[in-house]
Amino acid sequence: MPSKPDFPTSPAALTADWLTSALTPAFPGIRVDGFEKTTIGVGSGFMGDLERVSLKTHSIAGHPETVVVKFSSHFEATRILAGRMNYYGRELGFYEDCAETAGVRTPIIYCQRFDPLNQHFVMVMEDLAPAVPTDQVIGNTLEQSEQVMLAFADLHGRWWNSPDLKHMAWTAPITHVTPIKESLAQLEDSISNAERTGRFDAYPNMKRLQPRLPPLFAMEPPQPEPYTLVHGDLRSDNIFFSPESPTGEPTIIDWQTAGIGQPMTDIARWLTQSIDVDLRRQHETHLLKLYHDRLLANGVENYSYKKMLQEYEINLVVTLLMFSMSMDEIEQTSERAAPLFHAMYSRLDAALVDWDVEKTLKILPFMIPFMKLGNWIKTIFN
Repeated sequence: MPSKPDFPTSPAALTADWLTSALTPAFPGIRVDGFEKTTIGVGSGFMGDLERVSLKTHSIAGHPETVVVKFSSHFEATRILAGRMNYYGRELGFYEDCAETAGVRTPIIYCQRFDPLNQHFVMVMEDLAPAVPTDQVIGNTLEQSEQVMLAFADLHGRWWNSPDLKHMAWTAPITHVTPIKESLAQLEDSISNAERTGRFDAYPNMKRLQPRLPPLFAMEPPQPEPYTLVHGDLRSDNIFFSPESPTGEPTIIDWQTAGIGQPMTDIARWLTQSIDVDLRRQHETHLLKLYHDRLLANGVENYSYKKMLQEYEINLVVTLLMFSMSMDEIEQTSERAAPLFHAMYSRLDAALVDWDVEKTLKILPFMIPFMKLGNWIKTIFN
């Protein structure tokens, strides 16, 4: 029988004594006498459960009055998925290995514990209030998107082709975690189920292009080149802005899909998921150039604007592929889930036409062998 973790695995299991022990390394002398908790983030995150905890303490001055405590999902299927993809291990690994030098603002972590056998974890972190996440259903403003482009150019530039990433235990590219045959079977089953249920009937371009995805699984995908540290789930609900400076530098949360990847993994997700379609069409070129200029200012070399646009198109295919997979393992019972997925699907559906992704899908199966060969040559000569 699996051993029970030595930390609380749900909000109901929180105790004042455990909170005291969790906060003592950061705040020596603290003693939590009691607390009140409030569930937050419902319908924003899908891989974990969040509580804002108000502390009643008898201790030194300077400790926080509130903290946020994050748990693994109460939904068992989500925890199974997290174990298969190492989502929880990625987030805890990021905060342990990269957060202090990430190049972007992240929450302060006071304590984190993980039981990989049972896929339970707990994190006690800084409460970012009064900063709040932007609403992905509504979409971000141009000014907020500009700050996100600058922040992620700083993140990506900091870790550009960094060999340090390859020496960390948790950073394997998401696209290389599941065996190719298993991924293909999952995709084909998901497309068949979507056809039966009408999941994509309201998104004609996604539905029309999905049958072109299976040929991409004829061989293992190439390793990312160039590569960097990517967030992997760059969207509005994971970006916090301060109300005093709603267009200032953002704070980024939820690093459960972080790892090695192409930089456009993040940028394509943001521009096709977190801003209104009309706003993207009007300002997409401006935002892409803003990001590229910042990369160059951060010392990135041999990455032309043309190459960046080519990778952007490829990552629209990756985004389509991700959403074409089954979502049954992700908890979606909140009232916000349906409008959130509609916002994501409808925005991607428009981008697929705007970028003529059908053309990319036709030629990509023939390009993959040459991409792999090119990456291999670069690796040898480097």
